[in-house]
Formats: sequence, structure tokens, C-alpha cells
Amino acid sequence: MLYPFQLQGLRWLWFLHCRGTGGILGDDMGLGKTIQVSAFLAGLFHSGLIRRVLVVVPKTLVTHWIRELTLVDLESNIRDCSCPDVNVRKSELQYAFKEGGVLLTTYDIVWKYYNTIRGDFYHDVGDDEEGNLWNYVVLDEAHLIKNPKTQRFQRISEIPCVHRIAISGTPIQNNLEEMWALFYFCCPEVLGDRDEFRERYENYINRGNEKDATNPEKHIGSNVAKELRELIKPYFLRRMKDEVYFATSLTNENTLPKKNELIIWLKLTDYQRKLYEGFLNSHIFNKMRPRLLDITILKNICDHPDPLILKKVAAEGTLEGMEDMDGKLNGHDMARLKNMALNVAGYDDDALQVGQLEVSCKLSFIMSLLKNLLEEGHHVLIFSQTRKMLNIVQEAISLKGYRFFRIDGTTKISARERIVKGFQEDFGTQIFLLTTKVGGLGLTLTKADRVIVVGPDWNPSIDNQSVDRAYRIGQTKDVIVYRLMTAGTIEEKIYRTQIFKWGLFRTATEQKEQTRYFNQRDIQELLSLPAQGFDVSSTQKQLQTEHEQQLDMDESLREHLDFLEQQGIAGVSHHSLLFSKTEVLPTLNENDHAPARKRRRKPF
Repeated sequence: MLYPFQLQGLRWLWFLHCRGTGGILGDDMGLGKTIQVSAFLAGLFHSGLIRRVLVVVPKTLVTHWIRELTLVDLESNIRDCSCPDVNVRKSELQYAFKEGGVLLTTYDIVWKYYNTIRGDFYHDVGDDEEGNLWNYVVLDEAHLIKNPKTQRFQRISEIPCVHRIAISGTPIQNNLEEMWALFYFCCPEVLGDRDEFRERYENYINRGNEKDATNPEKHIGSNVAKELRELIKPYFLRRMKDEVYFATSLTNENTLPKKNELIIWLKLTDYQRKLYEGFLNSHIFNKMRPRLLDITILKNICDHPDPLILKKVAAEGTLEGMEDMDGKLNGHDMARLKNMALNVAGYDDDALQVGQLEVSCKLSFIMSLLKNLLEEGHHVLIFSQTRKMLNIVQEAISLKGYRFFRIDGTTKISARERIVKGFQEDFGTQIFLLTTKVGGLGLTLTKADRVIVVGPDWNPSIDNQSVDRAYRIGQTKDVIVYRLMTAGTIEEKIYRTQIFKWGLFRTATEQKEQTRYFNQRDIQELLSLPAQGFDVSSTQKQLQTEHEQQLDMDESLREHLDFLEQQGIAGVSHHSLLFSKTEVLPTLNENDHAPARKRRRKPF
């Protein structure tokens, strides 16, 4: 049975179908986008309106799609073209061409065999509509084609079809060009070509979203954003969890469980800060143009020095996990880095054991927090970007005797469903360790009501997807999220970048005027040693000033914040309050008139 808002999604898809175009289903994560599209396709198949559909998904979501398509009575229509066996894939593809059905495959397989999938070698397939092999091409996690310069985007776009549907809860992850790419795939007539979009919309919105934009620039950016929202409105459907729960009464209490997202600002340990300062002041670090490797080393120091040092590995080659990165360290630099890591703070080799909590502020905080949460009966998800850091956390909790489940990039897809089921049903295991790129996609982990994100990702949607493993339909408990950040470090720059990117997304898709928190200079300045030191976060101070009047906490949350502040942290920011206020545009004076712009004609 579908919820009312999901039925509305079906009506919207039918609206697009009748007009012979496509669109983006951009509902918030956890609202059942897959079942909406599956139910819509079922209606078209059962009505005899379509014969052939191509569904392209990440490999980890194939099982989920099979389950949802089966729920809507399309089990006999599914042709699974995702397996590694070439002969099986060829057989499934031939069957779909001749008999029709839903061909389910992955982005990698489309990239490798796009000539075959677009029908270059098949002719007598009984096309119902002129020259179009597929009635629908559906992309799940469609932001994977966000870069229009890639072969992935170009090859998928070349597949002949009548309608195209993009599914993504995060259609803008980094910049507005990504949204343009999805619209160009689904309905290219809406936003025009890339240059036209940049000149008419992107440049004005980007500048208008910066805190130091002039009054005319803010007004122009706001007006252009309104024009863009109006233009894409028929082709873009997005609902948020809070509005859906309020409107449709998805819980017995008629309210959505609360979600409090906290930024925990941590102070680097003495060892971490000396190592951080030593690296920034070394000749290895390129101050004018930092390499990806430089940034990664700084992030590793913020997590735990051990992934950087790798005493057993460094002597044999490059840093673990960096084999694919540009700008590798040469042997001389590696020797200097290792020596600096071991000696700059006066630590000897034996002191740098994973279990030594005083080496890492994050590990120390995680273990203190876990003790509190587990004693209170909470179930906890711990997300890390790297397996190495996850290994460190795993070893620390193992030393405490805590039981846990774990999923990372090495976990076989066939085992993931069993592990998730074990966590959801096992009352004795309260901890689940996951990497963000794998565990943040397609999993329902509503048994958990506490989420720890060990460090920020440059792409804000990665962290948001991790959080939404627990905060989704089926969650009945209030959720608290702990996003760990080290004060005065590269992580503060990353967080400010996240806020700026998220502001662009909201400006392009939501009606109200968004708060402008930072400009480009605010983001860039954090690549140097912090003037205020490592015990204070300037971002935390700014957000506190911006939102302190909005804080509305119940007694239990206030008591929990008291506990957190007793852990020697630098402070707490309330991430949930970001963009919660409607900004008022400054009044233009007689010298501030914005130039008139020519509006783009609506497609229909």
C-alpha cells in the first residue's frame, strides 16, 4: 500500500508520461522513491502502454530493486543483467529485446556494453515508437552521471528511449552544473545547453549566495533562483520527510520523530597538533597549490595519526589507501614524513598503538560517547570514510568487549542483507561499523537511534545519506547525530564548503530566501595555521551567534549536551538549525538598481 504522498508521485509521473517527457524524482532520502517508480511502471505494463524498460542502478541496489519490483507484481518481467557472467547477461538482454520487460543492470555494465544495450546489433525487436528501443530509461542514484564530460554520462545519454526518469535525493551535490546534467539527460529542452545555463543562472546564483555579495548581486541571484525554480517545477518533484510526516500521519503520534544533528568540535591532541603544524610547515606541503595527497594527509592527522604513519607499511612503499592519488610522495619525502610523525611530538614507536586513546581526539571521544550510549540502551551506527579508521575504531571497541556488525567495500553484496537483518533483529549487538561510500547507500537501519559520522566528506550528500540510514520511514525513536570535526583544521574548511554547497542546492530547489553563511575567502583561509589556535572553532562561534536564539531543547537533550561538554570538547554546533531561518534581502537604494534580465521561454 502506498502512502498519499507516494500516490501523488505516481500522478506526477503520469503527468510527465502524457507529455512525452521526463523528470527528476528528488524526494528526500528514505521516502520510498524506488517503490513509487516501480508502482508506476507496473501500472504501465499492466495497461499495455509500454514493453521495454531499462533500469540502471549501483550494483549494491540490484537486490533492492528486485524486491520492490516483485512487490508490485512485476517479478515475471524482471531481466537481471547485472551478474558477472557474460552469457547470462547476453541471454537476459536478448530476452528483453524480443519479449520486453524490465532490464535491470548497473552503471558499469552500461558503460562497457552500451553499444549492445542501445540495440546496435538488434533490429527486429518490434519497436512501438519510432526508432526508440526503450520506452523508459530509469536511473537510480542518478547523480552518478553528474559530470557531463564523462563517458558514463555520454553513453547513457545515447541510449534511445521515449522517456527518461532520474531518481536522486541529492541532485545537486557540489554545484549547479550537476543539476543541469540531470535535466539535460531527462528533458534537455528545459534548461538549454551548458553555456546558456551558466550565463543565465549559475553565475548569478553562485555570486548571490556568497556572504560578501553586494545588495544588487543578492537581489539578482535571488530573482534568478526564483526564475529557475519556476522553470524546473513541472519536471522536478521533491518532498521532505518533515512535511510528509505532518501531512500524512505516518506515525501513531502524528509527528515525525525528532532528529538532532550536532557538530562536535574536538581539540586535537598534543601529538596531533604538533604533527599537523609540522606538516603544514614542512617543504612537503604545497602552500600555494595543495595536492590531493596533502589534503588527505591533513585529514588523516585529524582522524588518527596511525593511518598516516603506518609503521609497518610506510617502509615498504606509499601510504595505504593513497595508491590511486596524484602527487605521490617520493622516497625522501616519505622518510621525512615518517620521521616527523615519530619524533616531532616526542613519541616513541611503542606509544603509537591503536589502543592509545590519547593519540587521537576522535577515538577518545568516540569511546567515551559509546560507553554512555550503550549503557542507556541505544543502538549506534559509526560511519567512517576509510577502512583504516574503521579498523582503528573496531580494534578499540573490541578491546572493550563490545559486539558489533560491520559493512565496508570488501563485504560481499550477497552478505550485506544478512548482516543488516542481523543488526535489525539482534538485540544484543548495539554497534554497526560502516564506510560511508558503501554503508550510506540503500540500507535501512532504523534499529539505530544514534549515528556517529567520524569526519566530514567534501560532498555533503555522502554524510547526509549516512545519517538517513537510520532516519527514514520506519524509525519510531528520536535520533541524535554526532558529526565529528576538529577545530581549526582542514575539517573546518570542509564543513564550510559543505554548508556553501548545501546552500546552493536549497536556493535552486526551495522557495524561501536562504541564509548566506560564508564567502570564498572564509573557506580558503583554513588551509593555514589557525590564528586562534586549535582549541577554538571560528565556525562554531559564528553559527552560535547566528542561531543561539533558536535553540529549543527538552531536558533530556540539555542533560546530554552537558555530558558532551564535560568531555573536553571545543564546543557544539546545532547542524539541524542550518538554513532554518528565512533571510530578508536588504533594501536596494536608488543607486543599487539591478539590470533587467531576459527570461527564458518556458518549454510548455
